[in-house]
Amino acid sequence: MSSLSIKRTLALFVTLALLPICVSAESSPGKFVGLKNDHGIWWLTAPDGKLFLSIGVNHAEPAYWRAQGDGQFVLKTYGPELILPDGEINNDSPAAKEWANRVAKNLKSWGFNTLGMHTPQVSCLHSFEDLYFVVNLKIPISWGWNMKRRDMHQAFKRNPVDVFSEEFAATVDANAKEVVTAYANNPRVLGYAYTDGPPWAVDTDNTGEKMMSDAEKIIHPWVLSLMNRPAGAKGKQAWITLLQQRYVSPGDAGRTYALTASSWNDLASKTDWSSIADAEKAREDSKAFLHTIIRQWYSLRKDAIRRYDPNHLILGDKLNVNRDSRDMEEMSEVLRIMKDYVDLTYMQYYAPFSEQKPVLERIYAETQKPLLNGDTTYFRNDEQKKSDEFYKALGETYTSELTALFSLPYYVGFHHCGYIRGFCLPYQNAVKTGKKAEIARYEKIKYRPGFISEFEEPIEPLLTPLIQAISSCPKVHREAKAAISAP
Repeated sequence: MSSLSIKRTLALFVTLALLPICVSAESSPGKFVGLKNDHGIWWLTAPDGKLFLSIGVNHAEPAYWRAQGDGQFVLKTYGPELILPDGEINNDSPAAKEWANRVAKNLKSWGFNTLGMHTPQVSCLHSFEDLYFVVNLKIPISWGWNMKRRDMHQAFKRNPVDVFSEEFAATVDANAKEVVTAYANNPRVLGYAYTDGPPWAVDTDNTGEKMMSDAEKIIHPWVLSLMNRPAGAKGKQAWITLLQQRYVSPGDAGRTYALTASSWNDLASKTDWSSIADAEKAREDSKAFLHTIIRQWYSLRKDAIRRYDPNHLILGDKLNVNRDSRDMEEMSEVLRIMKDYVDLTYMQYYAPFSEQKPVLERIYAETQKPLLNGDTTYFRNDEQKKSDEFYKALGETYTSELTALFSLPYYVGFHHCGYIRGFCLPYQNAVKTGKKAEIARYEKIKYRPGFISEFEEPIEPLLTPLIQAISSCPKVHREAKAAISAP
């Protein structure tokens, strides 16, 4: 699911409390969260050297109360000082401390140890022992979660983010200097994350296809935005350099795009690449340049973090495996680039274990790094969304799925999409804007899954089996068959 809209440009997102993991004689107590492969089984290591698995939740926040008209409950329980006029938590208020204490008490009693990536900055939760969080290094970028192809083209036209430019490098460094420096010595930080569902794959739907140029139908939106830049732009220069490696002459390269060029400088001056003469060559050019963009994106981010923090884990982008796994070969190529710049594979995946297992095995084979699912849940289509029978069945589903996932030797974290039951934000927005098709689609699900009601009542039929499953996960994981290295 998509992250909540944040008004501040360089906002921090809190997330990720990890259970203690792999203890080793080499671990350094009193330091930072780390990773260890213990005889073929991956674990997270706590600052005190203990082994743990990350069991977390997203959306631990009061946004859903306000949207559901439960403001009177909030006022009565915590008072008006809990939430600021801009909708964020008033972290310095007594009300925030009371709310944070309740959240932390619930999570710990259930066996959770993580606040997921999609929890806006709530510093009142940062000081609790046994609760870790992820720092989100958010910078302005031209995509949204699961954005359609045409929408992404439009977004990159408005803001053609040039990852090869000095300006972008300065933005990345400034972001890291401001944010990473503030957290570099905090033992509660699990690591640093970037964006939600990066657009390395693009939805292949044909929405707006008649309104797209030939190039827009074939070329990746980020690639096309840099192709159309002026000759002096760093991204355009990188594009021409790639063409020089792939074609014998500027004329040969231009013919793929129905362009004539007498020199490479002449080709670089072209700012309209909307036509395609050879679709297959153009598609392969696009893929090659996208991989160049990906490498630049991850290398800049990693280098900036390591200038200010040599210790904490780098999680990188939360990959949308639900979408990206539709093209396993392309996903594998991206993973082989990305793995050099992150410490684990951070992802979102909602499918049942039977569907996930072969995909997760493929991901691990490509990266040889542990996997952390930073956003996941399970839905059921029962009509009685609040019945005990529904929640009991849902709890049993979580139980079997959770233990199955942690039986994989490289699976180190499971973050649930939701702390409090509520109407999901896209549904709320659809109601506000009158989008009937969206309203109908979300009403089939109705509630964002969560473990407490909108009145902060624990949903016992769901929690009872889930708590038992969580407590068994370390043992299940310890007994997992050792991970097999890639050939």
